[in-house]
Amino acid sequence: MTPPRRRTYKHFMYIALLAAAPVVVVAVTRGGAEFAGRVLERRYPPPGRMVPVGDYSLQLYCAGAGSPTVIVEPGMGVDWVGWRFVIGGLTPFQRVCVYDRAGYGWSDRGPKPRTALREAEELHALLSNSRVPGPYILAAHSFGGYIARIYASRYRQALAGVVLVEPSLEDETDGSAAAQPVSCRVCRVLDWIPPLGIQRLKRLYGGYRNLPRDLRNVPRCYQARYLVASSNTQLQLERNEFDSLPYSKAQVRQAPFPPDLPLRVVTSVHSSAPTDSFNPPELPPLHRELQLRLAQSSRYGRQVIAGRSGHMVPLDEPLLIVDQIR
Repeated sequence: MTPPRRRTYKHFMYIALLAAAPVVVVAVTRGGAEFAGRVLERRYPPPGRMVPVGDYSLQLYCAGAGSPTVIVEPGMGVDWVGWRFVIGGLTPFQRVCVYDRAGYGWSDRGPKPRTALREAEELHALLSNSRVPGPYILAAHSFGGYIARIYASRYRQALAGVVLVEPSLEDETDGSAAAQPVSCRVCRVLDWIPPLGIQRLKRLYGGYRNLPRDLRNVPRCYQARYLVASSNTQLQLERNEFDSLPYSKAQVRQAPFPPDLPLRVVTSVHSSAPTDSFNPPELPPLHRELQLRLAQSSRYGRQVIAGRSGHMVPLDEPLLIVDQIR
């Protein structure tokens, strides 16, 4: 007969093994997906060049010719694939450069916390080390607006102008699309489910032949960028950007916009883009008012209303942004 103490020990071990099994499965699955992902990534080299910004490097891609150079700063949890129509409208006339923030796309992981100030400094180092000639027009969307405003406050002489598209605002807490960065949805998922990378692995394996219909006829640089995102590293750093928002908001409050720098603030009216069959609700009046105040921080500032857009103006009304940049 088994002694009671030994039976208790066995029961404890069985329970511990059962509890540990899901953790082991998740760890093995995630590790395998990450290893396979790194192998498959070699099929899709970066379209631009890797530029050191210290002991890590960021991927920079430029196209077109003409001055001033346009620098695109996407929002949180998104990338420059969503700017493809804007970039295509600009490159016949101007040079346009896009890049991956640290941990995004092809870029190396950067130090934490991922605040707007840190990322503005990384952008400055990227442009300086890459020798991309200035002056620049910064075109920024959503959370990217924080980065652009801090950059403008610190490096005014490098800029010819700034175009802020549906910028996130430090005083906007009403739950509007601009106040809630895209990756907060990612954050809610990550609170419960660790990212395994299976979907990304399937995308990398399927490659160009399995692209979504709207990406099948675009230049390869956008197709490759879609395929390499979003890695577990990118998801983690998106999450850190979101968690660091209180720091970023405090930093942008201490970064007055240069009053002599030309500024356009593109503001959407609706929560999502209207269609023939759907008329979405309008955003609260405070949203437009706060963005107008931001536009008025420059003597050469102006607010431009995107009446047929939701938060994703670069996809909904790209030519409007092209016009403001030009």
